[in-house]
Amino acid sequence: MKSLPLRMNRDVRKLLLNLAAVTQLDSSSISAIIGTYVSLSRQGGSLKLLHPCGRVRAVLGVIRLLDIIPTFEDETQALASFRAMFSPSSSPP
Repeated sequence: MKSLPLRMNRDVRKLLLNLAAVTQLDSSSISAIIGTYVSLSRQGGSLKLLHPCGRVRAVLGVIRLLDIIPTFEDETQALASFRAMFSPSSSPP
C-alpha cells in the first residue's frame, strides 16, 4: 500500500480501495491513504473505502478518517455512489 500514489494513473479520478484483505495499517499505509485522498480531491475526484474490518476499521475510526472518507460495506453501493456523484444532474445549478 505504500506505493499506492505511485501506481495511480494521472487520469484516475475515482478510486475504490478494497481493504477486505488488509489486517493492519502502519503509518506509511495511513499516509498513502491520506495522500491519495488529498490528491484525488484536488483533482476533483474521490477516494472511497470498501470493507475495512477489525483493526483496520478501528485505526481509521480513531484517526477520524471514517468521518472524512466515504466507507462502504457493499461494493455495488460504493460504485453506484461514484455514478451519482459525477452525474450531470448532481452538479450545482
